[in-house]
Amino acid sequence: MSVLNQLKDEQLFTNAEQEVVRYILQNPKAVIHATINEIAEAAYSSPSTIGRVCKKLGLAGFAELKIKIATELDRLLENQEAVDVMLPVRREDQVKDFPKILFNLHHQALLSAYHSVDIRVVQRVADVLYRADYVYVLGSQQSFILAQDFLCKTAKLGLPFSNPSMVGFNNNLYCQRKAKRQAALIISQYADSRKVRRWIDDLKHIKSEICLVTGNAKSPNIKRANHAIIIDNEEEIVGKIGNFASRTGMTYVLDILYMALFAKDYDKNLETIRNFLKDRERPDW
Repeated sequence: MSVLNQLKDEQLFTNAEQEVVRYILQNPKAVIHATINEIAEAAYSSPSTIGRVCKKLGLAGFAELKIKIATELDRLLENQEAVDVMLPVRREDQVKDFPKILFNLHHQALLSAYHSVDIRVVQRVADVLYRADYVYVLGSQQSFILAQDFLCKTAKLGLPFSNPSMVGFNNNLYCQRKAKRQAALIISQYADSRKVRRWIDDLKHIKSEICLVTGNAKSPNIKRANHAIIIDNEEEIVGKIGNFASRTGMTYVLDILYMALFAKDYDKNLETIRNFLKDRERPDW
């Protein structure tokens, strides 16, 4: 259920909380651009009351509430029906409906990613990766495909990026590398598996600066990483029929990260790509 619809359930909130709820429902656009203190003052309430409202909505806090409202308002402007990211196709849907359903699903995922990504964190991660002498790019299962795609893009820039899992990361072959400044980019939708924990432990052991891209704001490994890019896509680990929303959101953010790296040496990178194309009849990328 959408957050705006949940807010209309008066039985869910106390009288004090309903003052906040009424203000949010009457001024949703203002809420998106305001701080929690500004909303508390405007609603004649307190930040703690707003926090309780967020908790009753099942949200981590006011920041997540703003993301949800912004996404829903964008969806209303586009006159879209919200798509269930876990089960986007219903029994009564027909094949002729699938193009529209999947278009709306991916548009919905892009809106969520757009509103949830913190571009300042993306910029910091780009700075870390750009300065490093060697970068490990890691991902497992579906995220492994995203990691490989990111490597294919960064290969054009001549950056020292590699996926050691292709050559035995779990056998500690990476420990043989003597790079002065090492960094790692871990791509994981849920970031709570034993593999991710082991990666972080091993990377900390070799004093690598760790950057994490995940769609799970509750992952315990977020605090263990040096930097974390968090994407909101509402996908749960159990019950989904495919990685639709997460794949779209993660690809979108990784593409932003790639463009941030490209822009650091824009003219040089553009010249490299043009020269490379001259030497080949048809590029592989």
